[in-house]
Amino acid sequence: MRTTAVAVVVLSLLAASGVALSAMVHGAGKFEWNGFYPWVIGPYIALLLVFNIPRPRTDARAFAGCVAAVIVLLFTCWFYIGAMWFSASSTSALIFIFAPAYLFVGGLIVWGIAWCLFSRRHRAK
Repeated sequence: MRTTAVAVVVLSLLAASGVALSAMVHGAGKFEWNGFYPWVIGPYIALLLVFNIPRPRTDARAFAGCVAAVIVLLFTCWFYIGAMWFSASSTSALIFIFAPAYLFVGGLIVWGIAWCLFSRRHRAK
């Protein structure tokens, strides 16, 4: 379970960062390096490190990381695809300023809640 959980976390966060990068390239019309790339990719790297901290991994912690990574992927798709491909607003690029912070904080909150719930469920058995 733990090896599968790590794979799910890594693949989900890689897919999420791919969606974010492709949305940035689509919004700019071409790839041009700027300071927003580290800002947009940073939360995924940080979440990957947090979800896979080399401590004793319990099944509850591993499953909570999977749940949080998949939810971060879903919200990444919703934020960036909605803003870049389905929005005609002139301010849709503001998503690149606010979404990374929302995704990072939200991912940590979901991970913590899922970890607590799965830990209690595991102890109750």
